[in-house]
Amino acid sequence: MLPFALINLIMSFVLIALVSGNNLPVCSGSIIAAKIVNRKTGILLTVFGYVIGLALQGSLLRYGLNAILPVNETALPSVALFIAMIIFLIAHKWRVPQSLSITFSMAILGISMAYTESINWTFVGFMLGLWIFATGAALVTTFVSMKMLPLLMYKRRVWRVVGAIKPMLIVTSFLAAFTLGANTIGFVSTAVNGGVYTIPVFILAIIVGSVFLSRGELKRIGHEILPLRYANALVSQFVSVILVELATLFGVPLSNTQTFTMGLYGVGLGYKTRLIRTRPAMTIFLTWTVTAIVSLILGYVMTKTLIL
Repeated sequence: MLPFALINLIMSFVLIALVSGNNLPVCSGSIIAAKIVNRKTGILLTVFGYVIGLALQGSLLRYGLNAILPVNETALPSVALFIAMIIFLIAHKWRVPQSLSITFSMAILGISMAYTESINWTFVGFMLGLWIFATGAALVTTFVSMKMLPLLMYKRRVWRVVGAIKPMLIVTSFLAAFTLGANTIGFVSTAVNGGVYTIPVFILAIIVGSVFLSRGELKRIGHEILPLRYANALVSQFVSVILVELATLFGVPLSNTQTFTMGLYGVGLGYKTRLIRTRPAMTIFLTWTVTAIVSLILGYVMTKTLIL
């Protein structure tokens, strides 16, 4: 195995472990915080979702990777992996859910800008536009859904509705993990030239990260942003799953964290009592913006300094 391929696998293990733990609340945070399942069951469900999504649809993100990084140079992904790994270590320390799709994509874009002029700028524009659209769509769709929900539940027995929502939440939680495994984790796997070792290393990283690195992020999503209830959890989860799966089919990396978190805020705005808490929101949004810019700049500078 080439030295850079081995380095990529090692950094990928650390990164995917961090991502798996950091994003686990986006998948199972709803059912864990709502006490539909316990923490161990939620983690197990998420791990299966990650792995199956990676295995079945992870390769769909190769189109997006080739559009942003149109050269096959093993050393280049090492730079992006290093940048993303450092940012996720910081995000884990601060307990802030972070988007690997944004971080890794912007780092790769910075690398490509320094290394080649063959970037598919049409795809880049489409990707950035989809990020903006998905953010707005998650916010608006969940807001409207929560306004319509009382009409849909009118004259229906509350406990019967709750009984129907619980299994639906478990299914959408699994699907959220599936789409994250296909899109976010699949995006990284396409960049790693680790041969037959790639999938086993990624699966091990998923297990380690989900089990040991998710406690702080679970608290922030499930309690500090918005106290999760059955209805708002289901709406947020369902909208996020649809948006990310559509992005995957187009080969576009899209953040589950981004869509789910915006869905939570849309839900919060839909309540008359405005249960939403703005301070965690500002922290998350500021972190996403800063890390996107920093990733782009670091990718460019490190490539110019270390590779060229």
